[in-house]
Amino acid sequence: MYIGISGYNHESAVALVDEHGTLVDYYREEFLSRVKGDKSFPKRSLKRIIQLHNIEINQIKSIAFYERPLSSFLTSIRTAALNMPRSLPLISHQCRNFDKSSISCYLDLSRLFPGLEKKLLYLDHHLSHTLTALAYSDIQSDICSIVVDGFGDRSTTSIAKVNNLYDIKELWCCDYPSSLGLFYSSITDFLGFEVNEGEYKVMGLSSFGNSNSLNAKNVFNLIKWNNQFKTITMDMSYFDYHISPTQSYSNKLVELLGPPRNPFVPLVREDNDFQYYADIAKGAQDAIVNILCQLFNYAHTLTGSRRFLFSGGVAMNSASLDEISSLSCVDKIIIPPSPGDAGASIGSAYFAYLKNNHRQNTKLSRPTFFPSNYDSTSQQHLAKQILTDNFITLTTEFVEIISISAKLISKGEVIGISINNAETGPRALGNRSLVCDGTNKDAVNTLNTLIKNRSPFRPTAPSMKYHTANKYYVLRNELIECYKTMSATCKCRMDTESINFPTTHIDHTARLQIVEDGQILFSLLDKLEDYNIQILANSSFNLSGDPTSFDLFDALMVSMRKPLKYIITNVGLLQSIL
Repeated sequence: MYIGISGYNHESAVALVDEHGTLVDYYREEFLSRVKGDKSFPKRSLKRIIQLHNIEINQIKSIAFYERPLSSFLTSIRTAALNMPRSLPLISHQCRNFDKSSISCYLDLSRLFPGLEKKLLYLDHHLSHTLTALAYSDIQSDICSIVVDGFGDRSTTSIAKVNNLYDIKELWCCDYPSSLGLFYSSITDFLGFEVNEGEYKVMGLSSFGNSNSLNAKNVFNLIKWNNQFKTITMDMSYFDYHISPTQSYSNKLVELLGPPRNPFVPLVREDNDFQYYADIAKGAQDAIVNILCQLFNYAHTLTGSRRFLFSGGVAMNSASLDEISSLSCVDKIIIPPSPGDAGASIGSAYFAYLKNNHRQNTKLSRPTFFPSNYDSTSQQHLAKQILTDNFITLTTEFVEIISISAKLISKGEVIGISINNAETGPRALGNRSLVCDGTNKDAVNTLNTLIKNRSPFRPTAPSMKYHTANKYYVLRNELIECYKTMSATCKCRMDTESINFPTTHIDHTARLQIVEDGQILFSLLDKLEDYNIQILANSSFNLSGDPTSFDLFDALMVSMRKPLKYIITNVGLLQSIL
């Protein structure tokens, strides 16, 4: 057995790959700790995997950590040292917290499972991202890998050529502190959203912005692709993330743009300052798209490949994909369902597997989108009193569950789904979802605001079958795999009613999900055809600010706290009686 770990910096996670190279289990630490974006050493996930699968320490051949901790530490210190004395707070902070950083992975392993630390391997951070993307790709040789994130070991962006699983050569990188990811996170911070959590809000807000506004242009010009030297350049005087442990942008950025947004005041379209913030978000989004397009063109020049793996936190920027895929050098883009640091644990587990299996013809078997093992049997017993006091079981038969749920959806109800294994990535694909009729504005509003407490400027994703998607949206063949995991937005067909769907953004785009046969949403959509409903609004099963529901208890708690009457579970179709 082979284990991969990510943690300490962003989302923590653990992945388990068996002797056949199959991903058999995976957990984000936040699933179990219920701490949103939990970045601590993933002890709960590691314990669960080892205990659930009855693994003895001697059965684990290798355990791989998703970065080289010392390299990461020294890179940040070296950069800070070049900016003395302003960087003294960061250097002091890093040194004081040295033993709490990823450096301590070895010790944390030894304390939790003595002997396991002796099997610990480290790998380059961007390689862990590449291997994660490769696992979800049907093409695993002669392909280009592009990784773009905040910061990994020593670089922030890289291009590699994957000749085969054992021959992956990095051809280019952009060194820290120039970083697309940290640039976008700094603007996220300026706009009053939480770093590493609120970037998707900036992406949504940007749709309301004007690219020709002064603020948008000012932000756009803060980061550039230098075509002469083939690198990303930034004016670091506007940013402080490389010299401060608490501040991501400098006073100079405030002088350029004006006052940052108060994070404790909700942002709504009616605000006088809404357009001001939207324009700033637009400038950041335009800059990201522009540089990513330059990067893909350069990657094609370096590798000759027209097929790309795209991973790292910036690959979560779904609004950039439509334009990137239109480049003449792009035939296909593959993004794993969890392209950020949590998903990098999967690539790390495969690294451990490949290090111990030197077979040149090895091809990684494609993981399921739902690898996180979950058995509701024990929870059903533990939750017996909660179920008895607060819920009615309408039916336990799957066919009836689908039939009744479809009827309820047709009447404008929102249905929670918490069934079988959980999704790999942060986007709900059906097993941990809140769904309703995607064309019913009142139902979508109930889901979005009354239940989820989402920002009103952020639309919910639409889920549908392929033939429906092709009818209403301009699909790109280069992104077909991305649509299955909500990884890319696409434009509405302007001659269809999709432009007026409540799941459509103001710029006439949608981050859709194409649902495949075998998924519960496919079964629901089948039955909904009886009611002339072809599209579901789909959002993650959680309240805003909380991790996605993982187990039966999480689902029940959401229903008891919010006006959610119906939940599909492994126990049956439940109706709240509160």
